[in-house]
Amino acid sequence: MRRISLRSGAIGAALAAVTLTGCSDFRALFSAHADTAAEAAGMELSSERLAAILTAAGGRQRITREAAEFVAGTWVEYALLSQAVARGELPVDSASVAEAVWPEISELKGTHFHDTLMARRTQLSDSAADSLYRIADTRLLQHILFGLKPNSPPPLRTATQRKAEGTLTQVKGGADFAALALKLSEDPGSKADSGYLPPGPRGRYVPAFDSAGWALAPGQVSGLVETPFGFHIIRRPTLDDVRGRITDYLENSAGARLDSLFMDSLAAVHDIEVLDGAPAAMRVATESPDDSRRSGKALVSFKGGELTVQEYLRWVRALPPQYAGQLRQANDSMLGQFAKVLTQNVLLLRAADSAGIKVTPVEWAGLRQRYLTQLDTLKAEMELAGPDLTDSTISLDEREEVAALKVEKYFDGLVGGKLRLRPLPSALASLLREKLPYRIHDAGVNRAFELAQEQRAKADSAAGQGGMQPAPGPAPVPGAMPQAAPPAGRDSVRP
Repeated sequence: MRRISLRSGAIGAALAAVTLTGCSDFRALFSAHADTAAEAAGMELSSERLAAILTAAGGRQRITREAAEFVAGTWVEYALLSQAVARGELPVDSASVAEAVWPEISELKGTHFHDTLMARRTQLSDSAADSLYRIADTRLLQHILFGLKPNSPPPLRTATQRKAEGTLTQVKGGADFAALALKLSEDPGSKADSGYLPPGPRGRYVPAFDSAGWALAPGQVSGLVETPFGFHIIRRPTLDDVRGRITDYLENSAGARLDSLFMDSLAAVHDIEVLDGAPAAMRVATESPDDSRRSGKALVSFKGGELTVQEYLRWVRALPPQYAGQLRQANDSMLGQFAKVLTQNVLLLRAADSAGIKVTPVEWAGLRQRYLTQLDTLKAEMELAGPDLTDSTISLDEREEVAALKVEKYFDGLVGGKLRLRPLPSALASLLREKLPYRIHDAGVNRAFELAQEQRAKADSAAGQGGMQPAPGPAPVPGAMPQAAPPAGRDSVRP
């Protein structure tokens, strides 16, 4: 994010004027709420308390500003949950449940709409699968891999080769290839599917594997094939073995093409346009979601509507947490494309609604039950399910006080290393933040971060001088934002 120099004329003059006319007011502007990190439904998280939570991990975890923000936000969510229980305002009505499981409902509706579009197409015949099977440049193969690295020592190489040769003898003797692959193969991508690899073109695999696979007649098994991944036994299944698999492959390929064409048509028909300044607004919203959650600023325009910052954040909250970190690092082009894709999703769901697509009663019942079960689990973990919080004969003030004590007890467990902090489900957290008041103070979070760093430095110094050592056990809080999951690995026989 570009920083604005304080030496620029207008900004510098304005700050100079504030400094000259009221130094104490200027300092107060940056020190306001320095002792309070967060407030939620009448509860307060002090900077000292937040610092204690951050340092509870001892020397096992680096303290970061992001970790301080994460813990403050999670405290807010747990505080709101406890007060919602005390006030009888837990979001369990049908409308709230529908909002909480909105991501899952959207996914189901999109799937059902896709199925409806596919049903309008002519179903594939057996002849289509037969034709693909006979095409010279496409193969569906099975294999059993005995893994071996190229630089493995000779004894290991000899042992692996003997094991592969023994299995090949079994196969040649009539043993079930699929059963042996399921039992012995060391390729995790195909092992669970009886050694089957997806249909692919010639040249998809490393040369030795490719050459051997394309030399096989239907039903034939290769000898040992050595590649940089180890020793392979390859089989070309018969057409009867794989006709159903090839049909599924063709249908999935046709479905993917249909989805792509449909989404592109939505963009063209509705004149989707990413507006100037959209990437900058998306960055601001991603950095400060609480301040932007009700923003009506338009990011994308289209016939009949627009994608606003508020809608953008709704979609972002539905994504896994690591995506927020990726969005912070994305360039303008990537953010613009992301905004376009979100808009296409909005239009897809509108099209599904227009077509009368709904989740089935069974699907809704399942989603609702999972949500309520999740709530019950959270309440049990925090001891929020007792009569001291649900008995209407107890005054509201008393119930709220008990709820606050439950939160403090829960975080005491975190500080003591008995519990591990985890955030509430994003949809539930969003609902609670919409229904109940809260505030996170940057100055207080900054102060907590500074205090935690000081306390950690003292603890490290004491440990280096033979003082107390960090307690064993896992860290109670994450030290940084979650990292994106690694990309799915390639087939073991690919280069």
